[in-house]
Amino acid sequence: MLNKLLKIIFNRNSILLLSLLLGFILGDYTAHLAAFSSWILAIVMVFATTGFSFTEWRPIGKTIRVIGVSFLLNFVVFGFLLLGAGLLLFDDKLMITGILLLVISPPGPSVIPFTAVMKGNVSFAVTGVFGLHLISIVVTPLALLLLLDDSNISPQSVISIIISVIVVPLLISRIIRRTPLLPTIEKIRGRIIDWGFFLIIMPIIGMSKTLILKSPELVLVNSFLFAVIMFGGGFVFNIISRRIKLDKPTTIAANLIFTTKSSAFAAVVSFSLVPAEAGLPLAMHAVFVTLYFMIFDAVINKKIRFVK
Repeated sequence: MLNKLLKIIFNRNSILLLSLLLGFILGDYTAHLAAFSSWILAIVMVFATTGFSFTEWRPIGKTIRVIGVSFLLNFVVFGFLLLGAGLLLFDDKLMITGILLLVISPPGPSVIPFTAVMKGNVSFAVTGVFGLHLISIVVTPLALLLLLDDSNISPQSVISIIISVIVVPLLISRIIRRTPLLPTIEKIRGRIIDWGFFLIIMPIIGMSKTLILKSPELVLVNSFLFAVIMFGGGFVFNIISRRIKLDKPTTIAANLIFTTKSSAFAAVVSFSLVPAEAGLPLAMHAVFVTLYFMIFDAVINKKIRFVK
């Protein structure tokens, strides 16, 4: 009985739900945790990237195709859907800023373990996610210049955050892969990533609690936006995948890359550079990413007619 209870508590979905619940309960007290969010994300990225070897990118032609498709799905199609919906639904500058922070963010590393759980194409997920993290070193600051030209956010500040949470962790992970620590890290990698995101998502929700309670209409509009873009977009993507006869494992991986932005990366930028009110879209995105992973996982495991 105890083992079953512990298994439920330490389940990835349970950890994600607990982070949402505790974040809402603790509210502004989570601001103390937000101050360490960049360090927490950097540690998560070190552990996440130790599982990645550049030898997996051979042959390079196939890798370029996977990264190109992932870029098209996540940054171009999903990004412009978010941007268009945000501009259409909001006239509040801070809400639009929050949406734009998601638009310029790469997909979250959590795509990889969830792809594995759903028996998707892990190689595709790894290549797509880490390829887009590398591309974001250049794309994110450029997108910032184009999309937030009248904002107080400077590309230099975002570049500094990218270096601290993507570039440096990737370099450290290359060193760790050459040490005897790697087998130990592989055993605890999943737990570190799960609880790391737990600590990042809590302040995303907590610091948005006041706005959530004060402006339920903004919550409803954000909920509508992410429900339509993520669930509607994911459903249409799967229909197209069936039509072009894309295999099921690759459909699963590509679907998650398509529908998922890194709330953690966007939150770190938000905590550092913009008012707390801009974090509401990030909080709602974190909620809907959690719901999307759980529902899509249930769809796949129960073999509901959603993906062939």
